[in-house]
Amino acid sequence: MMPRHLDMDLLRALVATADAASFSLAASRLGRTQSAVSLQIKRLEELVGHPLLVRSQGRLDGPTAEGLLLLDYARRILRLNDEAVGCFSEPELAGSLRVGLAEEIMERDLGVVVDDFHQAYPRVRLALECDLSARLAARVQSGELDVALIKRVGSQPTAEGRPLWREPMVWVTGERGGAADERPLPLALFQESCIFRVVAQAALGQAGIPWRQAFSGHSHTGLRQAVAAGLAVSPLPLSLIGPGLVRVREGLPALPDVEWVVLYAPNGEWPAATRLVEMFEARLWQGRGAQPAAVAAPRREALPA
Repeated sequence: MMPRHLDMDLLRALVATADAASFSLAASRLGRTQSAVSLQIKRLEELVGHPLLVRSQGRLDGPTAEGLLLLDYARRILRLNDEAVGCFSEPELAGSLRVGLAEEIMERDLGVVVDDFHQAYPRVRLALECDLSARLAARVQSGELDVALIKRVGSQPTAEGRPLWREPMVWVTGERGGAADERPLPLALFQESCIFRVVAQAALGQAGIPWRQAFSGHSHTGLRQAVAAGLAVSPLPLSLIGPGLVRVREGLPALPDVEWVVLYAPNGEWPAATRLVEMFEARLWQGRGAQPAAVAAPRREALPA
């Protein structure tokens, strides 16, 4: 008989495993062993009387139809639980939190994270600011911002701030049109001090490829539209390739990785800032099936024995 109450630890294990697409990564996030998480999923499947995750030839392929249904309920149950617990166990999480975000972070993950944060910590008022990473770093150092998530470019981990995520930066063009074959190469770039612009121009210069500026703007929306229309090529993080855009794989020089870094104000890490960063970090890694500090690469994982 179906139980009247579902154990929230079991629901949390299901959500973590489905989000991570990996038993080992879910175990790491939950502070448990891989076998313990596997047993929790098995116990939950026994309770509801249905398989919740698809296993195929020893691999995890995602949730079943019943798993998707339970996941929706599980997320709502856990959200309400965490919100209630947060209100009473963390009374210091109240007030205003000044946050700086590189635009790429806002493009990818802002909506989901802010919604989750507001649900969990309704007494914290967020004041968000989007700007170039160099400016955000300076404002954190001066105490004008409590925390900032910025981008760095290069093959070595940054000495300042804690790295959250690294991924390739690639050349991107429209699905139709031959902008990547034109010379001088038409580029869509941000303003002069944008690090992507600096790195792209340096790489083309070293490769001896002439270029011209075909689009200059201040937002990813405008830049993507220009590139998708076939007007230009642009350097972007791999995760920001969306509809109408394709990666240029030949004919252009390699670009360095992009690293996302968190910086805290000199007066220390306010608990609310730490919670927000944890949510952004979880969102960055969600479904990637890899451990932090590695390049993004979705993979399938063998199930525990």
